[in-house]
Amino acid sequence: MRGSSRLPPIPWHRHVLLACPPEVLPGKARAWERVEPRLEELREPFAAECEGWAGRPESFEAFTALVREWGAVTTTAAGRGWGLVGLP
Repeated sequence: MRGSSRLPPIPWHRHVLLACPPEVLPGKARAWERVEPRLEELREPFAAECEGWAGRPESFEAFTALVREWGAVTTTAAGRGWGLVGLP
C-alpha cells in the first residue's frame, strides 16, 4: 500500500506483532544507525536477564544476529519506501 498513510485492517489475523507504515520507517532506520554500534553494551544485561530462557536467543551472539537482521530489514524497507508487517 505504497504512498498511503494507513495500513489496511487485517481482520483475518488478530495477532499482528508489528505493523509499521512506510512514513515511519526512515525514523526507525535512523534510530538503528545510532543503536547498532552500541549493541555490545547489552552483553551483561542480556547475560543477567535473558541467557538460556526458552523461546529466546540462547546466546548474546544469537540475539545480536537477530537484531542486526531486523536492522537490515528496517533499513532496506525504509530505503524502498515500504512498510513492515511482522506476524507470529
